[in-house]
Amino acid sequence: MIPRRSLLPIALAGLAGCGTGDALTAHRFDAGSPLRAEAVAGYGVPAGAVAASVVVQDEPGPGVRTVSYRQAEPEPSVDEGLDRGDADETSALAPAETADGAPEVAAPAPAPLPFLGEGDGDAPAEARPAGGLTLAEVENAAVANNPTLRGAGAAVDKARGILTQVGLSPNPTVGYTSEDIGEGGSAGRHGVFASQTFVTADKLELNRAVESWEVEGLKWRAEAQRLRVLNGVRRQFYVALGAQRRLELAEELVGLAEEGVSAAAELFEAGEVARPDVLQVEIQLGEVQIVRRDAELDYEGAWQRLMALAGTPHRPVGRLDGELESPVVDREFESLYAELLAATPELRAARARVSRARAAICRQQAQPVPNVQAQAALTYGFGGDEPIGGVQVGLPLPVFNDNRGNVAAAVADLHRAAAEVDRLELALRARLADALRDYRRATNRVTRYTENVLPAARENLSLTEEGYRQGEFDIVRVFTARRSYFEANLARVAALADARAAEVAVDGLLLFDALDEIPDAGGDNLQGVGLRGEALSGQ
Repeated sequence: MIPRRSLLPIALAGLAGCGTGDALTAHRFDAGSPLRAEAVAGYGVPAGAVAASVVVQDEPGPGVRTVSYRQAEPEPSVDEGLDRGDADETSALAPAETADGAPEVAAPAPAPLPFLGEGDGDAPAEARPAGGLTLAEVENAAVANNPTLRGAGAAVDKARGILTQVGLSPNPTVGYTSEDIGEGGSAGRHGVFASQTFVTADKLELNRAVESWEVEGLKWRAEAQRLRVLNGVRRQFYVALGAQRRLELAEELVGLAEEGVSAAAELFEAGEVARPDVLQVEIQLGEVQIVRRDAELDYEGAWQRLMALAGTPHRPVGRLDGELESPVVDREFESLYAELLAATPELRAARARVSRARAAICRQQAQPVPNVQAQAALTYGFGGDEPIGGVQVGLPLPVFNDNRGNVAAAVADLHRAAAEVDRLELALRARLADALRDYRRATNRVTRYTENVLPAARENLSLTEEGYRQGEFDIVRVFTARRSYFEANLARVAALADARAAEVAVDGLLLFDALDEIPDAGGDNLQGVGLRGEALSGQ
């Protein structure tokens, strides 16, 4: 019997809702809007499956999964789960059942990681399409070679190993025993014994329930990393594509400036322009050569970063084949935020941690229930005595250690996990505001350059060239007008690249840090194995 003084922390723990349940074998998640269809592409979900729910059931055999669909039901908020204490609450340990009676868990599972084998990321240039490296090719290389994906998959496998270990029953002990040796000059009695610890209160199943949510959270973190890799590659691809286009424009401008220097020299020899005019054109050539060199370095750096994100750092600098132009879309903040909350794996992982904390409360509640230790022995004497058997059964009494500290800590951890969900929702809102601001600023620059600045620069160049032919302007003014036109083009290309990068951030669930630290399971101390030690020790 648990002492009365331990009832208060256990009563506080009652808000978690307890039950043993099975380890997670099926997962459900919302497909979301068509913009988010990539998150479930690994399951073959159609892009138009808006508001559809996907149930994925793992089957025996490697990589075998069954996919079915049903209408998604509203998911209760974390706060509702914390405040609800009635029997209808969805327990962290007892998933609801589907129409056919199969267990269904509340936490969704991520799309499976792609096969992470040797890719063709370092294929020779002659083996690639002549048009240049496409975004799809870079994405495929990243999926095959980015080490964070392999690490995230290994973290999930590690958590699955811990999940298996924490549910294993203790091994029995067998041995030799003897007694009464030398008593009355006899050889005493000799025999064998066997002992076994019987774990009570479903502690091992509760261990599995806790660690199953750890596995679930790491699956979502692995899915988040997959999206970070893809979106990071996409953002950097457009950055590099913009740098490539600026380099092309700079090379055109240098060519024109070199022609201008030659023309100015001829005019000077003919006595039509003064020496200062020639010097001015040469100054402009030196300035545009600096612009070209800067563009070369920008493109080289952007290429190298892109290849690092793709996991192919030794690929030599080449050309990219893509399109910077994209229609400007008026994006409404609140609808984007609602889509983000519904689809982001970051929030799913945080909610899995809440469920894990609930399961941990139930596990710590069960800890004071003592395990039963049983031993049986059978001995024989050398004088022909009858065999004698013996049985011992014992259990520790939770008189001094009723686990109240661990229960209180588990309750606090539940509130911390719930607070983390609230923090993450606010952080996502702030990050979305920044990303949407960047997108709107970039698209505004694109619009202004396209509709106002470039037409004016083009007209100015045309009128200046016409005036030069009519003898109204000198050649220096012509080259100045040309440079203004090309600089406006350079600025528009930079704005296009910024707009595409911001668009990827907004549409990619704000996940784009492709080389972030790899999530781990249980840390260096293998915390899940610690649960098993508690279960077996009874302390």
